[in-house]
Amino acid sequence: MGKRLTRYSTDTLAGLEGEAAADALQALLEELLPLDDERRVESIVLTEFIVAARVNPIFRPVTEQMAADMRQVITQALDVLGVPRPAEEAERLIAILGGLVIDAVTPHGSLGAERLRKTLRTHLRSVLVTGRDGHRE
Repeated sequence: MGKRLTRYSTDTLAGLEGEAAADALQALLEELLPLDDERRVESIVLTEFIVAARVNPIFRPVTEQMAADMRQVITQALDVLGVPRPAEEAERLIAILGGLVIDAVTPHGSLGAERLRKTLRTHLRSVLVTGRDGHRE
């Protein structure tokens, strides 16, 4: 996952607006979703690792560092895109991503790749394309 994320420089987001910004940010964030076999297995292993860290403190530093790295990448991307309160919005995005992952990789889940993409896109549009008054910019 880390290798895939490093392919995306937040510098490439500078100056993007509207759908172009949503496209670029979605490409980055999709690296965190189980959209193919590799990312699905990765998401399952990561989820199990996070759960194990809850009861086995030896895993906590690694999971905390992964979470901090993810927060930093997402916050920086949102900041470059000019999103107001990027750290706050990053927390919302992380919560959405976490929910999508859990729903896609656990037995109760029913979300396929297309639904994951559409759900993420709807949120990104609300942040990047639609203004605060609910109208498109």
